[in-house]
Amino acid sequence: MKKPLKMVPILFILMLIFTGCSSETKSKQTGAGSKQPAKTIKLLTNGNNNNGDFRALKAIYEQYRKEVNPNFKMEIESIPNQSQYFQKLQTYIASNQMPDLFKLPNGPLAETLVKQGKLVDMKKTLTDFGKLDQFNKSVIDFLSFEDGSLYLYPEGTFGEAFWYWKKPFEENHIAIPKTYDEFIAACEKLKQAGYTPIAVAGKERWQLIRYLSFIPLRLTHTDFINQLKTGDEKLSGDLGMQAVNFLYTLGKKGFFQKGFSNMDYTQGLNYFLGGKAVIHYNGSWELDKLKTEYEKGNIGYFFDPDVAGGKNIGPHTSITSGLAYALNKQKFDKTTKDFFKYVVDHWGQYIYEKGGEMSPMKGDIPEEAPKLMKDFSSDLAKVTQGGVSWDDKLDPATTEAMGTAANELALGMITPKAFAKRMDEAIKENAPKFFGK
Repeated sequence: MKKPLKMVPILFILMLIFTGCSSETKSKQTGAGSKQPAKTIKLLTNGNNNNGDFRALKAIYEQYRKEVNPNFKMEIESIPNQSQYFQKLQTYIASNQMPDLFKLPNGPLAETLVKQGKLVDMKKTLTDFGKLDQFNKSVIDFLSFEDGSLYLYPEGTFGEAFWYWKKPFEENHIAIPKTYDEFIAACEKLKQAGYTPIAVAGKERWQLIRYLSFIPLRLTHTDFINQLKTGDEKLSGDLGMQAVNFLYTLGKKGFFQKGFSNMDYTQGLNYFLGGKAVIHYNGSWELDKLKTEYEKGNIGYFFDPDVAGGKNIGPHTSITSGLAYALNKQKFDKTTKDFFKYVVDHWGQYIYEKGGEMSPMKGDIPEEAPKLMKDFSSDLAKVTQGGVSWDDKLDPATTEAMGTAANELALGMITPKAFAKRMDEAIKENAPKFFGK
């Protein structure tokens, strides 16, 4: 799952060294604190104070210095622009200067680093801490590789859903769709009643790609995308064409808002929140913006429907963990491990108190949390399978091509067959160079 990133128009690098203590305070330190080992680690992140996990980690770090080791320092390099962040990370990796701690999705780059022996074994580490069983199974499943290994630490628990305004559904006697056929029928009724059925952000490539992923997710969980990304499966095959035709149908019938292909993430979300469209697919990272209307009874949510006539073995919702954390194996010494254990021990508390996000651990929703967070968390707790983000799984060049072509498909500029052929050719060209197959 791809959690949307807060962008800035130009690249900036924010270097912070949180010392937390004045020189006067340092001169007074005595006893166990002053005997702690001196250590400086580097964190590379796409986050800043606008991001919940950044605020949580910063607060835990500052508390760690006060309670445990005043000689521990964390140097932070923040690059909020997604493309520029990954360019910088790739540069560090290529020059053998990989940071101690950095943000990384469960995708091809993570797999490559694991094969090169560069990442800390997170499953073993969390097991050593006695914490592995405390994490939500769906989050661990989302971050685990095909062989069950785990090398990434989850930011939080993020579920995705179709959010909808209840009044248009009720006035037009529309039930929550249980199948994708019923979903299309519901959209048709809404359009006939004068509503714009769906708000989507075409500029945000993951949003249209999600619509391509729904049917394969329900029918195969991860199998289809894991084979598609290397070319072992074809989008032009039967299942792939089901996925392509679903998005094409939504676009051809005019269910998306006018101008959707030119709308960015914020514009698409606000189009829905402003009541201009009835349905919008998005994740729990936006609960804060949805909670007021939810508590008033105006907005509800439903998860991915079934595929009629199919064996629906995948989850009803795509649960992700946000952009995960990875640790440099070469630099993971005892001092860094002690700090990381402190982070894990306090993450559930701080990710909610400082970050306003749902913890990746079980039962960490406080009593004072909003009703929407409690209800949504309760529903997610029933899911044991992780979600699948195609934009994380495909090679970058194919992901970019698919995002562009998905807009053309939804606009009716290309046929489903032409779309599938173009994507199969893109994977054939790009995957071997990226995956080494």
